[in-house]
Amino acid sequence: GMALSLGTMVAGALVTEMVFSYPGIGSLLFTAIRQSDYPLIQGITLLVSVAVLLANFLADLLYGLVDPRIRAAQRGER
Repeated sequence: GMALSLGTMVAGALVTEMVFSYPGIGSLLFTAIRQSDYPLIQGITLLVSVAVLLANFLADLLYGLVDPRIRAAQRGER
């Protein structure tokens, strides 16, 4: 569940950064959108997308290690 919510956490970071005046990727994205800086918008979007994909991949790998039913299915056991 946490791996899937990573995208939502990044989107929520913008609100947190605005409220606490903390410079981060959310405020950088907001500034890039206001200034129509398309390469920066694309870069941040790519970075967030890759982070979500990696988090999902790592969650799948860890799930296979933690759940014994997944290990048994990989070996062909029932």
